[in-house]
Amino acid sequence: MSKYPKNLRKRGRIWWYRITHQGQTFEGSLETDNLTEARERLEIRRRELIETNWGKKPKRTFNEAAERFGQEHFKELKPKSARRYFVSIANLLKSFDGVLLEDITSARLNEFEQARKAQGVSASTIRRDLACLSVIFSFAEEWEWVTSNPVKPFLRNRKKKKGLEEGPARTRYLSHEEEAEILAHASPKARKAIIFALDTGLRLEEQRALEKRDIDMRARQVRVRAEVSKTSKERFVPLLPRVYQLVTEMLREDSLHSLYLFCTDEGNRYSSSSPYFYEELQKAVRRANQTRARKGLQPMEHVQWHDLRRTCGCRLLQDRGFSMEEVSKWLGHSSVKVTEKHYAFLRVHELHRAVERSEAEVVPLNRDNSWADTKVHQLPNARKSST
Repeated sequence: MSKYPKNLRKRGRIWWYRITHQGQTFEGSLETDNLTEARERLEIRRRELIETNWGKKPKRTFNEAAERFGQEHFKELKPKSARRYFVSIANLLKSFDGVLLEDITSARLNEFEQARKAQGVSASTIRRDLACLSVIFSFAEEWEWVTSNPVKPFLRNRKKKKGLEEGPARTRYLSHEEEAEILAHASPKARKAIIFALDTGLRLEEQRALEKRDIDMRARQVRVRAEVSKTSKERFVPLLPRVYQLVTEMLREDSLHSLYLFCTDEGNRYSSSSPYFYEELQKAVRRANQTRARKGLQPMEHVQWHDLRRTCGCRLLQDRGFSMEEVSKWLGHSSVKVTEKHYAFLRVHELHRAVERSEAEVVPLNRDNSWADTKVHQLPNARKSST
């Protein structure tokens, strides 16, 4: 006599089912180590098979949708996106484990939101988790597992009510003085990586994956391959004089003969989860702030690696006079609208500078309301009287 209940078997700690229906065998994981839950899920699966036989569509759970999404689409995602989805699915499972897709309503989504907030999770993180759920529902619509996506209207409604609105976009970029301080306190290896990021604007993952064969010294440009680009589109980024000289020296001094321009001490590619670039930048900033403290100066604000890319975009717009469309192509944005959204804050800065310039040009009045020591033709936009 079998020690296991009928149609159930254990693999490791997890219960699996095996059912024969109309001469066909069905088996799979019940994703639980609890026997009571396993029996309940087995009964649901058995009922689905019977309903399918009568022309009804089986009811699907969030677990099934997440599993199929992972199997079919994770391989198409960039490593960073895949990691983000993996984290969100783990968070969603805590609330929707074994829940039927049709039972995930606005009320259930609100419960998820409130539970996450009670855990101290930020609104941005909750939005990312729900965005992941929305993507899964969109695919479930294609599979004809559901007829609608309840997450989209829920997110629209919460945004209107200021419940899950996105936080303010980060606008941090380096001044030329801050750059000089950071570079002066960076290690030689980190200094090269920082200069390259500032002058090319490549995303960190694009910089990590840059191979020496992607560098065209004759054309003075680097190629960002489609498979490493966030938008999955190939692009070419010009090498400005400083970074061109830097790359020339790096190639000349190459002793590791690595495939990659930026590599570990063993010549290997930095992994997508490597903290090396971020940590080296933070060390340089800390040292720079220590120097500032000794001089009685205020410390510089926190600097993230992505701020170097933003600095590149700002300098292309401000120092070199590039158009938004040109910067969009340089940085590899999906559209110029994305560029305009991320760099709109510069327009505000320009307006403030214009006000400062105009204030400096204002000439004070004498007590009799005549211009003090100023001739009419010296005033901006003033017209000489014909009399």
